[in-house]
Amino acid sequence: MGLVLFVCVENTFRSVLSEALFNAALPPGWRAESAGVQAATAINPVVVDLLAETGIRLGPKTPRTATPELIAAASRVVTFGCLDRCPIGAKDKAEDWPIPGATGKSADELRAIRDELRRRVADLQIRLNAPAMPKARMQRKS
Repeated sequence: MGLVLFVCVENTFRSVLSEALFNAALPPGWRAESAGVQAATAINPVVVDLLAETGIRLGPKTPRTATPELIAAASRVVTFGCLDRCPIGAKDKAEDWPIPGATGKSADELRAIRDELRRRVADLQIRLNAPAMPKARMQRKS
């Protein structure tokens, strides 16, 4: 089973939202987890409300640190401006989404961030589910 790891600095907002959005509509053979390069002690409580507005219930969640082992277990890593601080191994399987964090944002701005994450997660799910393109066969001239 493939693992998508969403990594932000504290694992309190963007990565938690992305993990929950991804796992709410899993593509076959994939699952998501989240972590932070400097994990905080608790998730941002606004995440629960933002997800509830979309019909997703977030169970117990505690921020955790992106360890080298977690990066190694991931098939894909999505970062939010912190790739340069991720453990070794993330760079070769990562993409960075330039999405702002929650600090100082209004409720409408937070919803817009959630909706942008939902759009990006759906796009990633489509890309992960797409069949691999067959390699072109070399034709020999006779």
